[in-house]
Amino acid sequence: MSLASWFRWNDSPNRISQRNPTEMVVETLMMELSWQTKQAEKQQRERENEYRKIKTGVDYGWLVSYPKQSYDISPAQRLQLEDMCTKIHPSYCGPVILRY
Repeated sequence: MSLASWFRWNDSPNRISQRNPTEMVVETLMMELSWQTKQAEKQQRERENEYRKIKTGVDYGWLVSYPKQSYDISPAQRLQLEDMCTKIHPSYCGPVILRY
């Protein structure tokens, strides 16, 4: 018995083709939104750290650990965003991401 049968490597092309393009658009756009949000939070923390360094003249960043702040999307907002994403044609997914 081969290892490929254990991992079902030969079944993967069938699973990819079974995915609905609309679901793929929603998933892709929501992942991009999540990544963009995390990047914005990281930039905000970096700006705050630079401001503290300038204000105090000393860098205690290595000593202080700041709580990670994150923006959470409410379930209702997430559903609205997902609904809007379903209205985007798969061929426009790339241009939408570029406009983020």
